Amino acid sequence: MKAKVLLIQNGPATTDPQKNVDANLALVAEATKDFKPDFVLFSELSNTQYFCGYNTPEHFELAEPIDGESVRRHQELAKELGAYVIFPFYEKGEVKGEFYNSAAVIDREGNLIPGDLPDGRQVRVYRKNHIPDQWSYSPGLNERYYFKEGPGLATFKTEYGKVSILICYERSFPEAWRVLALQGSKIMFVPVAAWGPNRADSWGGELRTAAIQNGLFVVASNKGGLEETEGPRHMFGASRIFSPMGEELAAGPAGEGPFVLTAELDLDQVDQHGVRYTFFRDRRPELYGTLSDDVARGVL
Repeated sequence: MKAKVLLIQNGPATTDPQKNVDANLALVAEATKDFKPDFVLFSELSNTQYFCGYNTPEHFELAEPIDGESVRRHQELAKELGAYVIFPFYEKGEVKGEFYNSAAVIDREGNLIPGDLPDGRQVRVYRKNHIPDQWSYSPGLNERYYFKEGPGLATFKTEYGKVSILICYERSFPEAWRVLALQGSKIMFVPVAAWGPNRADSWGGELRTAAIQNGLFVVASNKGGLEETEGPRHMFGASRIFSPMGEELAAGPAGEGPFVLTAELDLDQVDQHGVRYTFFRDRRPELYGTLSDDVARGVL
């Protein structure tokens, strides 16, 4: 089975979420004149600027509920294209004072696909679980001021099999990749808004390694270009699509956007990976008890 992917490497955004949605939908309209995707992915917080770095309460006003205008417009897009749409956005939670860095997974008919957590619970959208608060460069990453952590790592059922999402910082947690691969994910969508020079250096290798070690496709969209909020950030772009075998299927330009990538994923390679590499056959879970012990002791 094969699936066609349309990846939008978002460029610098404005302060108006609906103008950003207009721009993104225009990019999709142009890209789909002669290309019919099965999946569409945008970059992290695709309808806003990446505003983290300063404690500015006004930015909370950018958040929208799951049934807000931005999500509805992407549901309409999914129906128009007959494609699955992964829409990353700033979510206003149902509980007062709760806000999330989220991604909605929308099916071909425009319906939200619920995500399944390993413990049997379901979620309406994916909410970023690993929230950075990091100041090794300026402006820093004070995401904990703006976002509450999500409830867990989710898989979403599609006609192509299960897919999952890791948002930006989460790509650097190998435990998360492996949990989702063990749950049967075939495609990992990674929406990102990143600019740090050290992260740019490790970006491609990190994604390729995760694809090979976990035997799944990686579709990673990073914003590109200079974006001004309280301070300038030059997003490093360089979006990537990798196969489970580590083959680079598509690559976006560094440091600029917007840009559009397309690729065809041969999903049979997910099973072929298990024969070529045998990582999952040769796993020794009994040797990894430290991870579960740390959870029980409250360390992890």
